[in-house]
Amino acid sequence: MTTLSKTPLPKAQTRIGLPYAEVVFNLPVRESFTYRVPDRFLGMAREGMRVFVPFGRRRLTGYIIALSGSLEKNITLKPIEDILDTEPVISQELLKLTKWIADYYHSSWGEAIKAALPAGLDDETREVFSLTETGMSSLENGNLKDPSSFILNALKNKGKLTQKQLQRLLNKNFSAWSFAGLKKAGLISGNTSIKKSTIHSCYEKSLRALPRKDDTDKLLGRSPKQRTIYQFALQREITVSELKEKVPSYSAPLRQLQKKGLVEVLLAKTARNFEEPEPDPAWIPEMPLRFSPAQENCFNEITPSIDASQFKTFLLHGVTGSGKTELYIRCIQRALEHRKTAIMIVPEISLTPQTVSRFLKRFGSQVAILHSHLDSRLADPLIARLREDAELMVGDNEPYSGHLPGDSIDRH
Repeated sequence: MTTLSKTPLPKAQTRIGLPYAEVVFNLPVRESFTYRVPDRFLGMAREGMRVFVPFGRRRLTGYIIALSGSLEKNITLKPIEDILDTEPVISQELLKLTKWIADYYHSSWGEAIKAALPAGLDDETREVFSLTETGMSSLENGNLKDPSSFILNALKNKGKLTQKQLQRLLNKNFSAWSFAGLKKAGLISGNTSIKKSTIHSCYEKSLRALPRKDDTDKLLGRSPKQRTIYQFALQREITVSELKEKVPSYSAPLRQLQKKGLVEVLLAKTARNFEEPEPDPAWIPEMPLRFSPAQENCFNEITPSIDASQFKTFLLHGVTGSGKTELYIRCIQRALEHRKTAIMIVPEISLTPQTVSRFLKRFGSQVAILHSHLDSRLADPLIARLREDAELMVGDNEPYSGHLPGDSIDRH
């Protein structure tokens, strides 16, 4: 069982090695849930890590916001199934910021955390629907009215679809009421599958030989490819990618070996290792542009609050091409000179490449880029950079501000 608990405030320091974890989810639920940390994960689970856990009939990615050593009630807890990170992806500073955001904007803590992380990080469960035999008979008999017939025809043509895929496919012809009725009547059935995130890990199939049977030679028959694959599997556990190099047309023989119970196929998770490109040693900062009188006046108005580390908001008014971006750049430069950090938030994703280009020319490797259309494979090294040495972040979403350490200024 999973217990509901009042969401605690994050502690100043991370505690590890404790047997109970408070977990929040990207759901409109304000409470946190308590899970048991299995023995194999003791010492590994830390605040700010993502975990994969059972939640009702589903399995979801959650975020550890606290660890504890005791329970108030003597009850049985559901265990954490997997830990998705080797280091916390949510810093203590970001935990505090997202807790404040959740309280101020009346959202759940998990929703605030989800908004503050790059897209595509989480494993997800999804229900995939298909026609049952009863549903196929009803469709062939033609005794169903629209929109039920639209839903059944779509599943007949496509095979398997999620509810969202059906909605997109049928558009106005989709009816949630009819869909629910078809499920209840047993005309369609759903199976839950897990959509794995491949940012931190990759999943690779391997095969190994099962214990020999008395009739193994007979089962292998006259298929040289089956016999070759089986011999490889007898020597050691072999990955499917290795097998593909040795036996190019391996798929059909491998399926036959599985059906005969001679081999089994396993799915293994391995850590990805993405490296960022090395900074250009020949990079030379671009020289600042000369200010116009209007830009100079604005700059002189803004910089005293930067120099004094004083929180203040400024609204710049100017048409496109009037020089606002150069003013942002010069204010950010002033903040970096004071060993502060800065955030440049662009209004649209389409503006990101041209904005990033200008900032890279001026600031070089000090810039970290984070936006919703970023290649999800870059999330891991990017989070590491934000945790360590990035001083300026350019992106299209404000919640990411919690990733930068220290005092900062932002533009949006």
